[in-house]
Amino acid sequence: MHLLLSLKRFRSEFPSSVSCLTLFLTIATGLLLGGCAASQLDMSVKSMVPVPPNADTAEVPLQIVLGVDNFVDLRPQTRGSDNKKWMGFIPGILWIEISSDIPEIYTAFSPFNSRPFNFNIAKAIADITGQSGLCRTVVFLPEDPYRHIDYRLEGVLRRSLVKETSYYYGSGIYAWVTRILGLPYVSYNMELELDLRLRSMTTNDVLWKGAIAGTREDKYHNVYGLARGIDGKHIIAYNFSQIISEQLPDILSGLRKALENEPHE
Repeated sequence: MHLLLSLKRFRSEFPSSVSCLTLFLTIATGLLLGGCAASQLDMSVKSMVPVPPNADTAEVPLQIVLGVDNFVDLRPQTRGSDNKKWMGFIPGILWIEISSDIPEIYTAFSPFNSRPFNFNIAKAIADITGQSGLCRTVVFLPEDPYRHIDYRLEGVLRRSLVKETSYYYGSGIYAWVTRILGLPYVSYNMELELDLRLRSMTTNDVLWKGAIAGTREDKYHNVYGLARGIDGKHIIAYNFSQIISEQLPDILSGLRKALENEPHE
């Protein structure tokens, strides 16, 4: 008799259990598809490099043509898959730490499918220099290689390090459930090192040298923050552009002083 009562109770509760499971799966699927359907993020650094309001540029543009060449890539040639610092299980938590100096080829948690990073940064520097009003014309030489120029801005990209650290809660299928719910924690540490020099095309002399170097840190407590990016940009592109933007006033000031000391027709 007791067995019959138990079977009847199970049958009465079974539909509600199935309904709860169906509801959970529907919500989880909706969240997952919503994250996957996020709009395509901007991978370039140029649009997020505003003209600094305190940039020391000439009121009247110098009557010269400045060319910006593609920067030489001297970064350590290690990918994240070759530079995995540590990976292992803590009970209930998966901790992964990976670093890469070539983020456009390999990132672990948020794909950064940009153009080669040396090209990306050179294009950004060319655009911001042109917008600053420093000189009459700024030419990005990879796009217009036969243009006559008076001076050339050259660069050497030495580091574009992206260090990613992630904590996943649970293991096996439970790790995917927490990912759908947006729980994994991801932090980024980024480092940029770039050397610049200004060369006269008449004498081939180097007239000025400068550098951009800095670090930034960013943290996300759910995967949907990564999917949204910042101001429509991929978070890696955004943070590198901020490193560049913070140091542009000194770069533009140094370029202006070097160019003003040169004789112009």
